[in-house]
Amino acid sequence: MISFPLLEQGFYIDLNWLGQLVRLIIDGVGIVGVGVIVFALILKAITTPFDIYQRVKMRKQNLIMEQMKPELEKLQKQYANDKQTYSMKMLELQKKNGYSMLGACLPMIISLAILIIAIWAFQSYAQYANLSMYERMAEGYNSAVLEYAVDGKDYHFAAEEEENGELVIGSGKFTDEGADGVRSFTEDGIVYSLIEEENGIKRMEVKSLSPEKCLFYRYTLEPENLGRTYYIDLEKVKQNGEMWEAIQALMTQEVTTDSGTETVTIPVDTACIAYFQSIGSAASANVFRNEKNPGFLWVKNVWYPDVSYNHPIQNYSGGMGSFKTTFNSGIRSPKWEGEKSIGEVISEANYNALTADLSAEKSQPNGYFVMIIISIGLMLLSQFITMRSSKTANQYQTVDGQGAASQKIMMVIMPLMFAVFGFMWSAAFTIYNIISSFISIVVTIATNFVIGRIFNKKEEEALKERYTRSVPWKNDGEDKKKGKRK
Repeated sequence: MISFPLLEQGFYIDLNWLGQLVRLIIDGVGIVGVGVIVFALILKAITTPFDIYQRVKMRKQNLIMEQMKPELEKLQKQYANDKQTYSMKMLELQKKNGYSMLGACLPMIISLAILIIAIWAFQSYAQYANLSMYERMAEGYNSAVLEYAVDGKDYHFAAEEEENGELVIGSGKFTDEGADGVRSFTEDGIVYSLIEEENGIKRMEVKSLSPEKCLFYRYTLEPENLGRTYYIDLEKVKQNGEMWEAIQALMTQEVTTDSGTETVTIPVDTACIAYFQSIGSAASANVFRNEKNPGFLWVKNVWYPDVSYNHPIQNYSGGMGSFKTTFNSGIRSPKWEGEKSIGEVISEANYNALTADLSAEKSQPNGYFVMIIISIGLMLLSQFITMRSSKTANQYQTVDGQGAASQKIMMVIMPLMFAVFGFMWSAAFTIYNIISSFISIVVTIATNFVIGRIFNKKEEEALKERYTRSVPWKNDGEDKKKGKRK
């Protein structure tokens, strides 16, 4: 008997309500990359009001600082060697003019908290989606192989029937024992045979009378164990001329050794297994490329980074970036209790069978660093605009102007930090980062323009009112008009 193992399927990773929302959005859109963009836009729509409020407050505070600039310059000169006194005097002056950074910090903290929670959910969904892709590939693999398998009914012992030593199935009974001592009956073109193994376990063997169905299976008769074990019927394989020729071709292989090329003959059971695995792997490759294609633009798999040294389909093991290290969440299935690791669910042999027809995807670059470069560029631009918007505030935060220098350092550190994330996390996260930075730039420019116009208008009105009041003949009252004539 040639045992043929099918792949595990039906496994998944649990998602919380926020992860389910992400799944609903991305699955609803249908195209993975576009779904990620829609999710990013929804998330930014939630956080943008806080961002706008924060940037409005920052812009207002910076304009107030510009109005205090002459006095702050005097304080810097006066207390050039006394940082503590300068800080106290600066705070007094800020309080007098209504300057406070608390209003700008609170919305930023709220936005940051929302961002951290959402990114955590998004990264969790990335693992869920990647695992879901492999689960669907395993389903396609099994379905293709089972096209050659019989599919009968699941019958089980009833307790009283087992005690009586007879097995009654529906309206039919087993015939008398055959020449081989096995009891069996035929129903709808399928032969059901009761097999009692040496260890006393009774199993049902299910074979088809059709010559095309060259896979059969056995299962135990206990109701709590419904697992099927599949086998290749070699006699039926030999009756199928085209299939048998393909298997015979697999039995003879040429291998290269130190002494040259040699012809090696492999066992028939190994060749049979390899034949049906090739059918399954072709189906799973079709699922990856067409049904569950995780690519977007030039990135072949958005659940891996947009880098050339990473691949759309990873090697099973081999350190960071391998298939086994991709999943750190526990994996569940209705078939077992608790959680399992990815290594317990998909073995290396099964993974290689699943991805045998995806050798090209195991070697081609997943991306070309383009999204990472765009992300860094947009974040640098966003940081630069923000720094320019608060230039005066940073310049006078300290007596020696170190606040501006610290801001310049942050302008470099933040993009570099997100660049590291881009190399480590999925391209889907980088897409989110690009959308987020772009919207932040638009919001900053718009708020700076609007608030600047408002402040300029207020300054013009204040100046107009000031000089209007200083000219006596512009005031109402006959007495002042008489005074003018005099």
